[in-house]
Amino acid sequence: MKIQIEETIYEGTGAEIMDQLRGRMLDPADCPDTDSYIELLRGNIIRAAGLDFPLPQGDTEGRARAIFGQLARVGALVLLEG
Repeated sequence: MKIQIEETIYEGTGAEIMDQLRGRMLDPADCPDTDSYIELLRGNIIRAAGLDFPLPQGDTEGRARAIFGQLARVGALVLLEG
């Protein structure tokens, strides 16, 4: 998977990219793992864009890809490769 946020391009699995983004938080301790960061982003999308959407149950990869799809939908990133 490859995404672009502003001028930065991220590559890896959805979960790997999500973990890279989590590491760039002001205080990564606020989200102790990738799944908690995904939930934080989901809440932000719901509040900012008014898009409520379910996340797939199960693996982190599927949940990360769902978040990236929604972020692309609202123009917050560009999906370069799925």
